[in-house]
Amino acid sequence: MKIKIVHVLFYFCSVLLVTSLMISCGKENKTTVTKENEKKDDTTKKTRTTNTGKGSAGRELFYMKSTSNNIACADCHGDGTNRNNPLTKYFSNLEGANKRTSTYHGMITGEEVISKAGGATICWEAYLRMKTPMTEEQIKDLNEYYASIASEVSPEVVTYETIALPVRDKTKLKDVQKAVMDLTGDPVKGEQSFNSSCGFCHGPNSTIKKVPSIMEDFEGNVKSIVYNVRLGDGGMPFFKNYPLSDQDVADIAAYIMKVNGK
Repeated sequence: MKIKIVHVLFYFCSVLLVTSLMISCGKENKTTVTKENEKKDDTTKKTRTTNTGKGSAGRELFYMKSTSNNIACADCHGDGTNRNNPLTKYFSNLEGANKRTSTYHGMITGEEVISKAGGATICWEAYLRMKTPMTEEQIKDLNEYYASIASEVSPEVVTYETIALPVRDKTKLKDVQKAVMDLTGDPVKGEQSFNSSCGFCHGPNSTIKKVPSIMEDFEGNVKSIVYNVRLGDGGMPFFKNYPLSDQDVADIAAYIMKVNGK
């Protein structure tokens, strides 16, 4: 009887010992796996840190102020981090720009999208007033920057309603001018729209150089305001029909005319 009890106790202790060893090994294995995962996470973090440098030269170019008029690409176009700039809601953003097959409302297509950095080469001379064309290295840097902020939700082709592209349609301009002039402009709303769309360049606190004043001794009229807004003129970009509607333009015109006593 005593022998049986001893056997039972021996068996019970053996089971406890084996179980204890299994648990201990499991902990060691779990610790090893955790450490391996931590190493992988560290590697990923290092890789991500390294990758943040890609496109940095293009980003600097994107935010660089022109010495000619103190305008930067980032003043008008959004890259996902500068949406506090009021003009970014009126112009095409950069997210997904490297995937687009057409820009400038169909004026730039195919391989030209890359060779012209999505149209940046045009803005470079037309709006930033740079005296020399953009170099191949600068174009490459901008394209790399576009790729670094690419968004999966951005469309390949950005289209919008405008009479400025792909060619300046002055025939249709007459219809647009008439449509705006037929509307009753609200100068109070016009002041708000002016501050968000025009004030960056034409407002009292503007830092932009070589911009004509339209708040003092304005010699134009509603027709000339529509002309400049819808077709652009020289260093002034055109505004598409959305989000700046014809009613918004009528309101802005009413505000400008009121300020100038007309």
